[in-house]
Amino acid sequence: MDRIIEVAFSENVDLDAAVARNQAVIAAYGTRRERPDFPFWPMLFDNVTIRLLGSDDFPVEAKRRAAADLTIAAQDGALSVAIGDPLPLERVAEAHDRVDAGVRERVLLAIPD
Repeated sequence: MDRIIEVAFSENVDLDAAVARNQAVIAAYGTRRERPDFPFWPMLFDNVTIRLLGSDDFPVEAKRRAAADLTIAAQDGALSVAIGDPLPLERVAEAHDRVDAGVRERVLLAIPD
């Protein structure tokens, strides 16, 4: 691969290194671990560039287009998002604990009208 868009760098970096061609670019904008390990020597010898992108790096119009595309993909069944049972607002601390624990589903709060 010449270009890799990575949403979970710490989880996928070994695979990324295995499939990256010489002079590949990995654009990472997500990771589970604050300080991920990665296979330095293989990536060095392949002259891999790692670009770290935050949400501030994208223009507003690109974010809007991505949101629209993801919404269409979800509506068409091409994308599924696991959602947990909503928690009442008074259990917000539990919701934060779930996120910090790395649950694989979206954590929602039910906010009364």
